[in-house]
Amino acid sequence: MIPLGTRLGSYQITSLLGQGGMGEVYRATDTKLNRDVALKFLPEQFTSDNDRLERFQREAHVLASLNHSNIAAIYGFEDSASMRALVMELVEGSTLAERIALGPVPIEEVLSGAKQIAEAMEYAHERGVIHRDLKPANIKLTSDGKVKILDFGLAKAMSQETSSSANSNSPTLSLAATQAGVILGTAAYMSPEQAKGKTVDRRADIWAFGVILYEMLTGASMFSGETVSETMAQVMMKEPDWNALPANTPSRLRDLLRRCLTKDPRMRLRDIGDARIAIEEVIATPQTEASSSTSTVPPRSIPIWQRTVPWALAVALVTVSFVLMRQNAPVALEQMRFYVSPPEKLMLAPGVPRVSPDGRHVSFIATGEGGPRLWVRDLGTFESRPLSGTDGAVGSPFWSFDSRSIVFSVPGRLKKVEIGGGPPQTLCDIRDAVYGGFWTRDDRIVFAGPEGIRQVPAAGGTVSVVTIVDRSRGEQGHIEPSPLPDGVHFLYTRFVPGGEAGGVFIASLKEKPEQQKLTRILPTLSMSAYVPSTGEARDKGSLLFVRENALFAQTFDSSRLELTGDAVPVAENLTITLGALAGFSVSETGVLVYVSGGASERHLSWYDRQGKEIGTAWIPGPYNEFSISPDGTRVSVAREAENPDVYVFDFVGNRSIRLTSNPSIDRAPIWSPDGKKILFFRNPTGIFLKAANGAGEEEQLVLPEGRGYSLGAPKDWSNDGRFLLYSRVDPKTKRDLWVLSMDGDHQSRKFLHSEFNETSAKFSPEAQGPRYVAYVSDESGSYEVYVTTFPDASEKWPISNGGGYQPRWRRDGKELLYFNGEGKLMSVDVTLSPSFKAGAPKALFSAPIPIYGGGFNVDVHRWDLTPDGQKFLINRTSTGQSSPIAVVVNWQAALKK
Repeated sequence: MIPLGTRLGSYQITSLLGQGGMGEVYRATDTKLNRDVALKFLPEQFTSDNDRLERFQREAHVLASLNHSNIAAIYGFEDSASMRALVMELVEGSTLAERIALGPVPIEEVLSGAKQIAEAMEYAHERGVIHRDLKPANIKLTSDGKVKILDFGLAKAMSQETSSSANSNSPTLSLAATQAGVILGTAAYMSPEQAKGKTVDRRADIWAFGVILYEMLTGASMFSGETVSETMAQVMMKEPDWNALPANTPSRLRDLLRRCLTKDPRMRLRDIGDARIAIEEVIATPQTEASSSTSTVPPRSIPIWQRTVPWALAVALVTVSFVLMRQNAPVALEQMRFYVSPPEKLMLAPGVPRVSPDGRHVSFIATGEGGPRLWVRDLGTFESRPLSGTDGAVGSPFWSFDSRSIVFSVPGRLKKVEIGGGPPQTLCDIRDAVYGGFWTRDDRIVFAGPEGIRQVPAAGGTVSVVTIVDRSRGEQGHIEPSPLPDGVHFLYTRFVPGGEAGGVFIASLKEKPEQQKLTRILPTLSMSAYVPSTGEARDKGSLLFVRENALFAQTFDSSRLELTGDAVPVAENLTITLGALAGFSVSETGVLVYVSGGASERHLSWYDRQGKEIGTAWIPGPYNEFSISPDGTRVSVAREAENPDVYVFDFVGNRSIRLTSNPSIDRAPIWSPDGKKILFFRNPTGIFLKAANGAGEEEQLVLPEGRGYSLGAPKDWSNDGRFLLYSRVDPKTKRDLWVLSMDGDHQSRKFLHSEFNETSAKFSPEAQGPRYVAYVSDESGSYEVYVTTFPDASEKWPISNGGGYQPRWRRDGKELLYFNGEGKLMSVDVTLSPSFKAGAPKALFSAPIPIYGGGFNVDVHRWDLTPDGQKFLINRTSTGQSSPIAVVVNWQAALKK
C-alpha cells in the first residue's frame, strides 16, 4: 500500500479507493488543475516487464482518445523511478454490481442503463476498441442516473493478473500468447469463444452485455459456480434460466437477450448498435401486458466441446461432470478439446508429449535457459510442474501402466521417476536417447531407439535385445513400440525416411531378434497405437496412425493381427515431433494428445553478438538445417516437407532456387570451399554433389560400406578442398566420424570411433589444410565439444563444460563457438599455431534454438555465422514459442459421425 500524502508528479494521494487484479486505485488531487482524479498503480510484476509496460503505454494512448460521456476518461500516464500509474477520471457513486446485489432492477432503470452502456460500447467499437472485461463491477452509477464504464480496453493492455477467490468478480484471466491466441475476461462474463484462446472481437463484449442485462433483470448471477473453473464450465455447457426473467420483461428485450447470449458467435448479435436500437424501440413502445413466460430456447449453436479451447480450461472440463451431477442433469458427454502450452519462457523439446494411461496427466520435456527437463501437467490443476532430478531429459518419455511413474532418458542412461516425488532411479545404460516404449503389467520396460527395441526389468538390470535395426535396408532406427492386448505382441515403426522398407510392423516379446518376422501392418511411416474397444468385441479395437499430418483410426483385429474396414480421420494439423514423424499419445480412458500446428513455420533470423535480432534472411517456412556460403552471400537450407529438399537463397539478389527434387529426404547441405558446389545427404542412398546454381546433374559420391547406413550425412568440407567429414552409425561403436578423400577415387577411412558417439564435426579453417577437428562426443555421459588433431586424432582438448552442441569455427580460426546445454551461444578464443590453445568459454547470449542431446537430432545444425563472426543466422520458430499440445477428451466421438 502506498502511504497517503505520497506525490507522483503533480498528483498527491489522499485515499485508497480499491485494489484487485489490475492493481491498486487511489484518489488523488491534481495540484495543477485543482481537481480529484483516480490513480491506478500497476502491479509490480507488470512494471518490471519492459515489453508489457511498453505495450500498455501504447494501448493506453489509444484508450485516452476515447471521449464519450458514458466512458470514464483516461487523462494520462505518470512514470517515476519507483511508481507508474494511469491517471483516470474519478467517478463518484456505486457500481452496478452493488446495485444488482440489492435485487432486480426495475424495467425502466434497466432500459435506461442498458441504453447508456450500449451507446458507450457502440462509440468504442466504431473506433476499434473492445472492452474485453465488461462486468457490473466495471460500471459506475452516478447520483444523477448516468452510467460510466471503467477500465475500457485495459484487459488487453494488462495481460497477466493475480488471482482472486471471488468468481463473479474474479480479476481478468489471462494466459501467455499461443498459436490460438489469449484468454481475456472474467469468468462469469467471459464469452464462450474467449475460451477458445483466439483474439476476440466485439461479439465478446456483446455476450458480456447480455449477461449484465440478464443480471439487472433477475438480480442474480446468470452463471455462478463454487470455483472459477465451475463457473467457466457452466458458461460453456449451461443455458441461461430464461424462466428467471421477470414476467413483465418485454418480448423485444427477451429476443435481444437471446441474440446476445447465443453461444455460437456466428449466430450472435453482430453489432451493439443493433442492441441500442432495440432498447430505444422498447422505450418508445412499452408493453402493457406481461410477456409470455414460456420457456424460450436460443438458436441452436455448435456444441462447445467440438471447438478447441485452451489448456487453462482443463480444470473446468474436469469439473464438468461434477457440475452436472449437482444439477441432476444427465448430459451425453461429447468430444472436448483444449490446449497445453509449455511453461513461460520454455519451449517443447522434440519428442512426443504423453498422456498417462488413466488420462489424468500429460508429461512433456520443455527446454530453456536451464536446459531440458521433464514436466507433468495434472488435469486437475492450472500449472505444470517439473520433476526433480530429470534435468537433461531427452527423447520421448513414457508412462508406467499404473500412471504413477515415467520412464525417461538422459545421455547414456535410462531412468524412471515417480510423479509423486522422490529421486529418479537408473535402470540401465543406453547408447542413445529413448524414443518411446511401454511398461508391461509383468514389470518389464520395453523401449526403443536408433539401435532397435530393447527390454529391461522394471527394477533395473540386464538389457535384452528384442529387434535389430537392419542398416542394409536403410533403417535409421526402430521407434515407438506400442503394446497389443495379448501382452506378447507389440507394434513399432521401422524408421526408413524416404525409403520403401519402413512402416508400422508387429513383433513379439517372446521371439529372439533373429527370429522376428517382418510383418508390416502399414506402409505409412508413422508411429501407431492400439486402443481396445469399449464394447463387447474387445478384440476389435482401433489402430491410430498418422498420414500426411492427419491422425486416422482404423479397426484392428487384435486376435488376427490385421486391419479391417476403412480409416477414419480423427484429428488434423499434427506437428512433426520426431524429426520426420508427427507424434501423438492416447490413454485407455479415451484422452488423446498431440502437438498441434502442422508443419512448423520458422524464421531464419539474424542476430548480432549481443543477441539482438536484427532481421530475417528469407520468408518464413518449414526450415531445418542450413549453412552459409563461404563468402557469406547465400544460404543452403533443407526445407521440411513430405519429401524434404535443398534450396539456395541469395541474400544479395533476394532470390532462391530449388536445388533438389526427389521423393527421398534430402538434407544436411554443405558448401564446397569455393562456394560453387553443395554436398547433401539423400537418405538412404548416400551423399551427393551438385552445382550450387542448380545446373547440371547430381553426382553420387562413392562411399565404401557407407551407402544405406543411417546418419551418413556430410559434416564439413576442408578449406583446401581435399577432405570431407561425414558420419556413420556402426552397430558396435555407434556414431563414428569418417573422412572421404575428395582427390582421385574418393577413398574413405575411419577417423574417430569408440564405444561412444562422435558426431557434429567441423574442420579448422586453415587454408593450407586442416590440422584440427572440433566435434561432439558423449564420452563423459553428456554431449560435450572437443577438439582433436587431424589427420591422426592423436591428441584432444575438452572445450565445453555443461553441455556442448553444434560447434562452428570463425573463418579466421581465432574463435570456436557452440551452444551449451542451456541454449546459450558460447565463445572460446582459440589459437591454432604453433599449437592449439583454448581459452575459457564465455556466454554471448541465449537464443531461441532447440538444444537437446541424443537420438536422431544431435547432428542437426540450425545455426551458422558470417565469415567475420559478427552476425549469426539462427533457425527459430515464427512465434518464438512452441506449438501447443492439443488434448482431446473422448476422441472416439469422431468414429461415430
